[in-house]
Amino acid sequence: MADGGDGGALLYSVISGPTGGRQWPDEVKARIVAESFAPGVRVGDVARRHGVLPSQLTTWRGVVAELPPQRIHITTPWR
Repeated sequence: MADGGDGGALLYSVISGPTGGRQWPDEVKARIVAESFAPGVRVGDVARRHGVLPSQLTTWRGVVAELPPQRIHITTPWR
């Protein structure tokens, strides 16, 4: 039955607006990736600290690893 079988009405919600994840500015991604390459640092810890999924941070790291060396500029000091 269209009414759910109990005589009551069904309620549907329509969700509109932007979907998908957060849009990270390149500068922010670069700082997070740089932090994740520091010696002794674990990717999962860095990801959690910045509210990023570890898999997303791993993807970003892969993009950086594929860049030619002259395109990589580290501006965040290693800790």
